[in-house]
Amino acid sequence: METFHTSVRRRTLEGDSKMAFDKLSQLGPRLLGEKSSDSEGAIKSAVQVLPISDSYREMLLTFGGAVVFDNGAKFASDEKSPLNDKDGYQSLEVLYGLGNGKNCIEQKAAQYAGELPTSFVPIGESSGGNLICVDGDGAVHLWNHESQRGEGTWRIAASIDEFVNRLEPDDSEIGSTEGIIESESFLDF
Repeated sequence: METFHTSVRRRTLEGDSKMAFDKLSQLGPRLLGEKSSDSEGAIKSAVQVLPISDSYREMLLTFGGAVVFDNGAKFASDEKSPLNDKDGYQSLEVLYGLGNGKNCIEQKAAQYAGELPTSFVPIGESSGGNLICVDGDGAVHLWNHESQRGEGTWRIAASIDEFVNRLEPDDSEIGSTEGIIESESFLDF
């Protein structure tokens, strides 16, 4: 029998999942590589190293693998970082997923185990190879891959759900010449 509190929690989780899926659908998500052949088993393994909310779990199961975004993805963070663009944003290049491929959460956690601050697990990648990580408390951080262990981290959001809900389409135009000085004399012999 469902109690009032259970019913409210279920509706809230359904709302959070729907918001996250709605947000991701605006970005044009596309599977990168292959979908995990054993998503439930991969989730059980991921839970061993990563605090996973119900909505993030559903997102991982839905995509089954790493995701890139056809419309680009960018986010603003709680803490400013020298890696942000002039408007205070960072790009999200890939959101890691389940499975055994090179862009799966477990593989990336093993790859960066000696470099990341303790309790950080990578869930995505920003431009320049910097990582989006979740700490043991579930907060999301940006980690500069060129920093020393325990340094070069900036808090993005209090949770994965909050991080996903902050994602926006990256409207910067490919091939834009904004900020580029053009000269007709370059290599003009």
